[in-house]
Amino acid sequence: MADPSRYVPFRSVPFRYVVRVQYVDTDQGGVVHHAAYLRFLEQARVELLRARGVDYRRFEREVGKGLPVAEVRIRYERPARFDDELEVEAWVGVINRAKIRFDYRIWRGEERLTSAEITCACVDLAKQRICSMDPSLREAFE
Repeated sequence: MADPSRYVPFRSVPFRYVVRVQYVDTDQGGVVHHAAYLRFLEQARVELLRARGVDYRRFEREVGKGLPVAEVRIRYERPARFDDELEVEAWVGVINRAKIRFDYRIWRGEERLTSAEITCACVDLAKQRICSMDPSLREAFE
């Protein structure tokens, strides 16, 4: 596990993204399948970047860097079900030279369903190697 002291904490305001649970998101028991939450979190992450002025598609094309997921931690607290309207809160928790950690909470109304952390590594797409965080990304969250 990475040394937490090597991260720079951020106090960014949570971005809110609304998602409605589709039937395809549920399992045989009628609740949202655990893997579907990863998609909800990724959608919120991409929209958080967009809200901060970072078009992720353009970032990959023009800057030549990507942010693949390196680590995922999810705590499932309560189940979501088909047709629930969920609010995903996403914010940058920490950032360092080559990694950024996005923090999340998923709510159904006032009820917290899930909390998560996803760490992404900054990667040079041409070389397929970890690299320094692009300044434009860091600046988007300052």
